[in-house]
Amino acid sequence: MSQPFKLFRLQQFDSALDKGRQRQAEIDRLLADDLEIRLAQQKLESAQKDQYTAEKNLRLAEENVKQQRIKIERSQAALYGGKVVNPKELQDLQHESEALKRHLGTLEDQQLEAMLALDEAEAGLQAAVENQAAVERQVAEKKEQLLKDRDELEQEMEINESERAAAISSIDETDLAQYEKLRKKKSGIAVARITDKNCAACGSTLTATIFSQAKSPHKLTCCNSCGRILYAG
Repeated sequence: MSQPFKLFRLQQFDSALDKGRQRQAEIDRLLADDLEIRLAQQKLESAQKDQYTAEKNLRLAEENVKQQRIKIERSQAALYGGKVVNPKELQDLQHESEALKRHLGTLEDQQLEAMLALDEAEAGLQAAVENQAAVERQVAEKKEQLLKDRDELEQEMEINESERAAAISSIDETDLAQYEKLRKKKSGIAVARITDKNCAACGSTLTATIFSQAKSPHKLTCCNSCGRILYAG
């Protein structure tokens, strides 16, 4: 087994582990993310406030109608009670009674609007309650799947770690040190496969000398452009 191939295999294990760690971090972030729950809760709280306001407005409208009717009853009692006999005063009482009745109509319209607003607020609250329940179910299902994915990922990474350890045992220490150094400098990719006389990592065309040297099973050859170790395959 050639040295370049051993390092290429090691690169495959390390790339898989890098990808696995990134996925682990993403899963942990998703598990900790409660944005959907918080947004649903905010909608529910807003709907609760809307219902409270609508109930308050309706009570106020009902009280206004009640008080207006009392005023009308008192006006009617004064008008028809017989205590007022002066024609001018009777005429004033008649005008007042008519004005009170007209205003009662306005207040009753406001009461009807408040009733309709409360119906709408109650419907909105029910929708918000149902939405929150649905969101909680969806989030629970997502997190259950994420936990399964994380368990499977951990098992895969354990296998890769074991195979990586076995691969390292047969690699020369000097070659391994060079590999690790390149891994740090080259964003985790230290070994590049040769594809059609090109470095698969940077895309550069290899010189004839480099291409020929890269076929050696014992000597490590690096790309003349990016400096990565080449594997001829």
